[in-house]
Amino acid sequence: MQLIGYSPPQVDLDAIPGFRRVFTWTSASVQQTALRVVALATLIDRAGSLLDDVAELRRSAEVIAGSLSELGASAAGIDQNAREIADEISGLSTAAQGIDTHAEKLAVGIDELVAILPTLQRLTEIVDPLDNTVLRLGRFVDRLPGNRRAQRSPQPSKD
Repeated sequence: MQLIGYSPPQVDLDAIPGFRRVFTWTSASVQQTALRVVALATLIDRAGSLLDDVAELRRSAEVIAGSLSELGASAAGIDQNAREIADEISGLSTAAQGIDTHAEKLAVGIDELVAILPTLQRLTEIVDPLDNTVLRLGRFVDRLPGNRRAQRSPQPSKD
């Protein structure tokens, strides 16, 4: 290193016996010390970076802890919802059993109707031809003298 406007003095190292060896040793020691100082400064810089990283990791750990707390609350809510769903499923199962019972009763009723159907069809076959006969008989009765229906006057509608 050289300062502006300053020049180091010129020294004859051989003028003093053993001075060169002392100068060389001192120069080497200064260079080693300078290298150690640079290495120490580098270590201090790395330690500072590591401390920053540790601080960032701490903040991240706090965020993770908060998220875990929220996840725990969410899991409790999911557990509550699962219980409610299980209760609903139980209710649906009971309702399904009721539907099965009613379906069985309905099947019995339908079987009874199916059993009666041929009788109803036969009855219809017997009654249908009598329908016209009943209408004609009704008209005949209406024409008989002293018939009550003929004496009644039509009632006005109450619209």
